[in-house]
Amino acid sequence: MIGKYLLSGLNFTLFFVTCLGGIVIFLSAQQTTFLPSSDSSQLSDYQVKQTGKLITVKILSNGFLGTGTLIKKQGEIYTVITNDHVLNASNLPYQIQTPDGRIYPAKISQIVKFGDHDLGLLQFSSEQIYQIATMGNSSRLTVGDKVFTTGFTNEIKEIIFIKGNVSLVLDKPLEGSYQLGYTNNINKGMSGGPVLNIQSELVGINGLHKNPLWETPDLYIDGSQPCKPVQDMIVNSSWGIPIETIARLAPQFVQIKPPQLLIVSQDSGKFINYNYLNNLQMQVDAVVAKSCQL
Repeated sequence: MIGKYLLSGLNFTLFFVTCLGGIVIFLSAQQTTFLPSSDSSQLSDYQVKQTGKLITVKILSNGFLGTGTLIKKQGEIYTVITNDHVLNASNLPYQIQTPDGRIYPAKISQIVKFGDHDLGLLQFSSEQIYQIATMGNSSRLTVGDKVFTTGFTNEIKEIIFIKGNVSLVLDKPLEGSYQLGYTNNINKGMSGGPVLNIQSELVGINGLHKNPLWETPDLYIDGSQPCKPVQDMIVNSSWGIPIETIARLAPQFVQIKPPQLLIVSQDSGKFINYNYLNNLQMQVDAVVAKSCQL
């Protein structure tokens, strides 16, 4: 049996209990400091979209294959990260179409062996200057946080920009290293594109869209199976590979900033972050699902 009460407003209390596992969650406004909703480090949706357009590329091979993300420049050599399933969709040769419309021959980088992780690297050479993604830290993301995805499809020539919220962060990755779930309605072809936070930082690589018709991710990378409540949330979320996973596997290409503590003064308690209030239900749903006790 599950009891849940949620009252929105200044004086509210969230109470959740399940008799099966003895889980209790209390959240009281009188004991909680809310952050101001305005943050100078947060960018507008338009600013994030512009960043996404500059770091997102098309991957071609006798036609459109998928999307990639510019992550490194060394001299005239650019490195693009994408999904392994994108590269496996066609044979050589590969090409990269950059944001300015130029097309370059590309080859797979053999420096990193990703194994069972659904990742791949392409490299191309150019004298042109292209923007490289700024690395974020997905460990700072919580359920309800805004995230943005960009990419291409075979049907639409223009870049697609989709915003949403983090829906679930798994304690361990699914097969392919997918661990970051979000509500963004990803289209086929956007695999390999960036997942950006509200600072326009790269926090993941997109790879799986929600509600797939087949090949639903149903196993963790260690071979175990998620419980039914978690599996339901997995199906209803799109999925990306966290930037920390990529940094661990390919440190020569990706270095991330360590997470920073956010210090809040007592005076800020008079503010209410209404986005936070609106996301409480998403956070509770994620906790309930991960308890596996529905």
